[in-house]
Amino acid sequence: MAEQTQAPVRIALAEDEDDLRQVFVQLLELLGHQVVCAAADGAQLIQACSSQEVDVAIVDLEMPVMDGLTAAEEIAERGIPVVLVSGHPDVKEVVIEHEPVVTRIVKPATLESFRAAIAEALKTRQP
Repeated sequence: MAEQTQAPVRIALAEDEDDLRQVFVQLLELLGHQVVCAAADGAQLIQACSSQEVDVAIVDLEMPVMDGLTAAEEIAERGIPVVLVSGHPDVKEVVIEHEPVVTRIVKPATLESFRAAIAEALKTRQP
């Protein structure tokens, strides 16, 4: 079977820390993905996911206005897989099977952690 060239994955990102958000965008672009939204909170992320095509959403756990799990719930209902990212000490206590996220990244995030999490999320993407 011939290998097909795939389009870049369209990613919506929510991270409240400006510097970290910029670093995440750079890492995702280095992986060949298209960041269609880089929001500062969950509410901005939901609005972006309503107005454009998104393949995967990446959300920070703790953000102002709307936290990552609340935003993830609404985004997951739209069939978009969500990756949770956090440096919070309790992030490993989040039971993925009980939340609207497919996997998590523990900060500090790396190129490899993003690569693995996005691959995992794409496996669950509904056509």
